[in-house]
Amino acid sequence: MRALCRLPLPLAMAAALALASTAHAAVPSTSPRLMARCTMLYGLWFRYEQHPTYHHTGQRAQAELALYRCQSGEYDEAIPVLERMLKRGGISLPPA
Repeated sequence: MRALCRLPLPLAMAAALALASTAHAAVPSTSPRLMARCTMLYGLWFRYEQHPTYHHTGQRAQAELALYRCQSGEYDEAIPVLERMLKRGGISLPPA
């Protein structure tokens, strides 16, 4: 039974190499400038938004999802969402 679980060494090494190469490809590209912008917009929204427990509108989930998308490197999709949320709340946007 033990012999059935063993893989030949070259096959095991190839499998390990394949796993390592796919893990490296999944790392998102980060931009410190865009991440700082995203974090600043999220902080503004969090500071001036009504208390989420008493006035639940679903915007907290949208803001947190946008921040998560920024952390994943999806700045083009996340930053406009945060900007729209701030504009809708009457908060002026800081310069880009």
